[in-house]
Amino acid sequence: MMHGIVLGLLLACGGPEETVYNACEEPEDCEVPEEAEAVCIEKNSEGFCSWSCTVDEDCAEDTDEDFDYVCASFESETALYCFPSCQEVDSGGEECPPGYGCRSTGGGNDNRKICFPEG
Repeated sequence: MMHGIVLGLLLACGGPEETVYNACEEPEDCEVPEEAEAVCIEKNSEGFCSWSCTVDEDCAEDTDEDFDYVCASFESETALYCFPSCQEVDSGGEECPPGYGCRSTGGGNDNRKICFPEG
């Protein structure tokens, strides 16, 4: 009985870690802002959800007050996607949640600092 109560509390509170990206196998698995085009980006044989953009304003996420999102290319891709930003970490601003690190998008001359799963 006690195990059920503890499990119920963990589920009700969202578990021990915050999720920044939802896992996906295809874009249909993703929950993105209304009118956004979902994408499932593959990295290290796993997929994570994002959405297409052309400017930072396309990434405004009304339901997430913890992170500002930025529009950037990812690694060598030319397409632009929305990512939670950690560009302000050095100046005392936003930090990434546990299990995520601040890294470069690797998008050439337009690199941005984003929260990304560690490991």
